[in-house]
Amino acid sequence: MVDTIKLFTNEFELSRSNCFQTQTTVAKATGELIAEKEYCNTGTGGHFDIKQQGGSRCLFFQASLPKLLYGTSLKELQQNDFERCLQAVKGQFSAAGVVIDRKAFEVLPVSRLDYCRNIQADHAIVDYLSLLRTCSFSRRNRTNWKAETVLFFNGSQEFTAYNKVLEVKQNEEQAAAAGIDKDTPENVLRFESRLKSAGVIQRETHRRTFSEVWNFDIARAKLLSDFDGIVLNSGQQLLINFNEDIERLQHLRSKTRYAWNLFLAEQGTELFLFKYQNDLELIKKLLLEAYQRRQAFYILKQLKQFIAEHRTPEQRDLLSEMRQKLAA
Repeated sequence: MVDTIKLFTNEFELSRSNCFQTQTTVAKATGELIAEKEYCNTGTGGHFDIKQQGGSRCLFFQASLPKLLYGTSLKELQQNDFERCLQAVKGQFSAAGVVIDRKAFEVLPVSRLDYCRNIQADHAIVDYLSLLRTCSFSRRNRTNWKAETVLFFNGSQEFTAYNKVLEVKQNEEQAAAAGIDKDTPENVLRFESRLKSAGVIQRETHRRTFSEVWNFDIARAKLLSDFDGIVLNSGQQLLINFNEDIERLQHLRSKTRYAWNLFLAEQGTELFLFKYQNDLELIKKLLLEAYQRRQAFYILKQLKQFIAEHRTPEQRDLLSEMRQKLAA
């Protein structure tokens, strides 16, 4: 459902006992005021900013709604949690000393929206991430294996999949709130679709306000749309990887005689072969961009031996499994 959300309005007042601070940026050479920022962190999960927008001041409020209600983002909100979230947001405004019409909360416009879904993993999380790593989403994806995350992004949207339990374990407060410890199995794969501006939210969901975007069917449809988009683009991603790999291998080749060993060490032989789907003809084409034929065929012989010595894992239709669970 909804995780992080950013609401905004230019119809607000600050009470005398508000908690806002002012941060100024001054040019060292002239002492001239370059920028001024008003902000407030409530200490309970919410963050406020006041920015100049055209001729008026605009208030922005951002928070992870599951954290507001449960102290952890591991918990998924449900359709019937809206009233509780609405009261939690009102409490954040009151704590910060922000005054707006109490009837206005439901219709506050949204300028950032994160839809999310947890799916129970039947296999190791890295199995799913390795498969998703071969796909694309408008621009190059970014993978962080240490954090077990694959991120697909462009200027207006993001789609990410990651090991949710691992992320929560790294924050003591969230881990305690979620009731997990270092021995808790890491078997939750989290998908998130992030829309990064009011215009994008309007275009993608045909909704614009807090109450309007709170819709399970819209959240599920958006997540499935993003998932289907990255799967359909798998061939495009392979082309991107191939061109980048040529540049990387040629660069290493110009620096050292151990270029191929270093190249493989950066990603591992298994992941390299998985990325190229054991396509030895395509790998040969890559090698011939940096090596003479004799050297290229020697490396290919080593790769063939590696493939022969490692049993092919049982075929798993992981993409189908992930999509079915997102659609449930």
